[in-house]
Amino acid sequence: MIKNFIFDLGNVVLKLKWDIVINKFTSNDAERKLLHETIFGSVEWEKLDEGIITVNEAISIMQSKLPDHLHHVCNKIMDTWTEGLVINNEMLDFIEKIRKSGYKTYILSNAPLTIPPFLTKNNLDKYFDGKVISAEIKLVKPHKEIYEYILKEFSLNSSESFFIDDRKENIEAAQKLNINGYIFDYNNFNGLL
Repeated sequence: MIKNFIFDLGNVVLKLKWDIVINKFTSNDAERKLLHETIFGSVEWEKLDEGIITVNEAISIMQSKLPDHLHHVCNKIMDTWTEGLVINNEMLDFIEKIRKSGYKTYILSNAPLTIPPFLTKNNLDKYFDGKVISAEIKLVKPHKEIYEYILKEFSLNSSESFFIDDRKENIEAAQKLNINGYIFDYNNFNGLL
């Protein structure tokens, strides 16, 4: 019997709308594409999620891959990227509903250290009984250790837990530890229900 729901943040609780941020600084399609790939699609972004690189180190490496005239844009995007996080109100309604029914709710997210203050600032902490943010513990999905960590940290039984994530590989990794899961697509919210 399911007692716990575990939620990813990106493209589940929060819609990742990087264009909102990038478009503030350039209208050139080629530059937008380059900035998206160099920042949000980069190895450095993944390392920020893992907590093994600082923001300044990431920016320096990202800038080295960009033409000089985009260095200041890279800085500005890295300063304001959380403006591209759009709260998924449908998901918050769902979380409120299941919490009222007695389920416990948790966050398990690959995310940088900027995210915990963002959650607090936007009053999102109240929707969850606990959270595991990858950069804080230096473990990332889909490695099994991060799933083992959340189970141990909050004394969760894997067979009583249900994980909602937008990536197939993360759900498959959870299933190997007997955590049921669902690959979420916020464009098809009804598929979850």
